[in-house]
Amino acid sequence: MAERHDDDVDIEDQADAVADFVEELLTRMDIDAIAEPSQEGGRMYVDILDGDDADMALLIGKQGATLDAIQELARQVVGRRLDQRIRVLVDVEDYRKRRTSKVEEKARLAAERALESGEEQALEPMDALERKIAHDAIAQMDGVQTESKGDEPERYVVVFPD
Repeated sequence: MAERHDDDVDIEDQADAVADFVEELLTRMDIDAIAEPSQEGGRMYVDILDGDDADMALLIGKQGATLDAIQELARQVVGRRLDQRIRVLVDVEDYRKRRTSKVEEKARLAAERALESGEEQALEPMDALERKIAHDAIAQMDGVQTESKGDEPERYVVVFPD
């Protein structure tokens, strides 16, 4: 049996609590779907699954705005209940996971352009989580660095050669 660290237990407890909260929220919204904890790519998620397509689209919202609001609500409410900083992400039918892959790809392409041209490359404005994903993706590459610039909500990542 694999050894479990306290952090693993904490994050699993958080995921269970977030899943319970999201299930309660879905019931109040009269949406028939399930909230299921999962782990992928070193991150813990609560995935909202098996709902009607229109309900899933509603939960995601325009450019993920509703999903971000659900995430923040879960973070605040569950964080207060557990007296912990919540590190679990809420996702709807892998929307965040797909978005993460797209952000990583765009960041790597910008890094390649910066290396080829010798000039800095700016990514589109994104939220703090997506900026972190971009910074992390580029941190694994040699010869380039990143920096965030601008003010919310127009804050963006700039990639430049070392």
